Amino acid sequence: MYSLEEFTNDEWIATIRDVFASGDALTRDDAARLVFDSLREQGLDAKRLTSGIRDSVNGWFRTAVRRGVIARVGQSYEMDCRTIDDYPRDLLVSSLASAIGRTWHSREDAIRATARHLGFRRTGSKIKSAIKSAINAGIRQGKIERDGPQNIRKV
Repeated sequence: MYSLEEFTNDEWIATIRDVFASGDALTRDDAARLVFDSLREQGLDAKRLTSGIRDSVNGWFRTAVRRGVIARVGQSYEMDCRTIDDYPRDLLVSSLASAIGRTWHSREDAIRATARHLGFRRTGSKIKSAIKSAINAGIRQGKIERDGPQNIRKV
């Protein structure tokens, strides 16, 4: 069993992506309940959705909106970028920079970190290709720097 704090940022975002995968628009309360239920299935040690847990979930909804995972539409949320192809290049570049920060990463590690940052649990060929393209765009734009052929970091 886990406490709320033991779930990583990547697990939160992936859980939110999973909840909205059906494509249905959900009210904040319904979405919070589904995220809570999913976290319980993953081992969250909580019996009910308290106001503190609800506040954490709502904070992660805001993060998921910034990352393009979900979008706020009126009083509801719905899936924003369902696949990696739905992400605009600029959002991929900024997500890459956020995911890797100023620490040097191999390109492969950066691809994995960015995919997890966006809530994708697996990194298939389409995701690898899109993020490789974002790496090259980020280097051209001066937002990402490289050290040799493999290592990159945020400028």
